Amino acid sequence: MKGFVFTNFIEMVEERFSLDMVDHIITHAELPSGGVYTTVGTYSHAEMIRLVAQLSEQTQIPFAQLVRVFGEYLFNQLVAAYPQFIEANRNLFEFCAKLMAIFMLK
Repeated sequence: MKGFVFTNFIEMVEERFSLDMVDHIITHAELPSGGVYTTVGTYSHAEMIRLVAQLSEQTQIPFAQLVRVFGEYLFNQLVAAYPQFIEANRNLFEFCAKLMAIFMLK
């Protein structure tokens, strides 16, 4: 999974909860990376699962609800970063295919 996803998750947690919450979930998730992410790096999806699970445990918000909230947040970040793909594609599937092509090149 690309670091862009991880860095945006961390940003969302900080914005919606707190920097202390970010610190807590990274510390308690026992991540192989240590919770250090770059936008161009590639990391195991298992780390994202651990982070969301920790956030769910700390906030008592169901895991599935957090995934949905993050999906909406991430989509807005993708639109902001790559607006040309929204304008150039007729549907979500074409948009996602273009993004996948970009991330596969990095």
